[in-house]
Amino acid sequence: MVAEVEVETPGEGERPPLRSRANAFNLLRLLGALAVIVEHSWVLSGHGSPLSPASGIGLGGIGVGVFFLISGYLISASWLSDPSPRRYAARRGLRIYPAYLVVIVVSALGLGPVATTLATVDYFSRWGTWSYLIRGLAVFPVGYELPGVFDGLPYPRAVNGSLWTIPVEVLCYIGVALLGRWGLLRRRTVLIALLVATLTVTTAVHLTGYTGRLVPFLLSAYAAGPIAFFTIGMLARETRWRPPLWVTAAASAAWAVSWGTPLANLVSIGAISCLTFTVAFRAPALLHRPTGSYDLSYGTYLLAFPVQQLLVRSGMHAPATVMLATTAIVLPLAALSWRLIERPALRLRGHSREQGWERPDHPPTAS
Repeated sequence: MVAEVEVETPGEGERPPLRSRANAFNLLRLLGALAVIVEHSWVLSGHGSPLSPASGIGLGGIGVGVFFLISGYLISASWLSDPSPRRYAARRGLRIYPAYLVVIVVSALGLGPVATTLATVDYFSRWGTWSYLIRGLAVFPVGYELPGVFDGLPYPRAVNGSLWTIPVEVLCYIGVALLGRWGLLRRRTVLIALLVATLTVTTAVHLTGYTGRLVPFLLSAYAAGPIAFFTIGMLARETRWRPPLWVTAAASAAWAVSWGTPLANLVSIGAISCLTFTVAFRAPALLHRPTGSYDLSYGTYLLAFPVQQLLVRSGMHAPATVMLATTAIVLPLAALSWRLIERPALRLRGHSREQGWERPDHPPTAS
């Protein structure tokens, strides 16, 4: 990576390229991962969501929304900066898969035998053990249960519930590649139409409480919200959207007023989007790299859920205690993941001009 990273190259007559280091995306991704930890600390210990359902979206949903907003912004810029399907697929795969692969394998072959209520021989003789491993490695569909693991907990049998977003993220990557190949990533009318469609679906899902499959065996209704956030991110990239402070304040006020109404979910998406991009482009440079040359957000997100289940299994049931203990355990593990898995994988790609979850390899070029 070089010192000044351009995330896209404009054509003749277009505005100057966006600079990947002139934002607080790294800070926001880490805060999003921590928001998921807070939500899960309450839910997994049997205390429900810490944020009222009247708000239209949980604290963990806010964190996931932030992830997908930033991802939509940067991944679409990634394609535009280098519209090669092969290199694009390599960049995306090397960023998202290595750490995910390690988590899946360690969960099935390391965590499972320790946390299961079954005898070790019985555990490894069950098809569920190998099904979890195979489904996880294939990404579609991710498995969530291992035989006898976390039975009897307030949130039973879920090994790593956070993994549900990974297939959705991959689908979004595929969507960007298709839109790029068809020449539609710069068509604002297309992006607006796609945004209207995704907001319509997520609003319908929220109002009806539908939890089935929108596409059989592939895409659950829970994916509608993240895809809407991702689409907003793509549109924000194309329009160079920088919400004025008064717009962000008005959106936040509208969200507060909408609590408990059928529109709460839809308004929350708008408010979270405004707040995310306001912080991203207005935060002082001091906050752009909260963890220096380390990007802890992805590792934190991948590792927190099983750590929380282990803590609850050990008898820790106070949500605040679970939250603090999880954070203290996971952040060092995420640092190891970045240093030993994620950063070496990124270096295999050679020169790249964009980040999804990622940061450039050299500390001065925060993205």
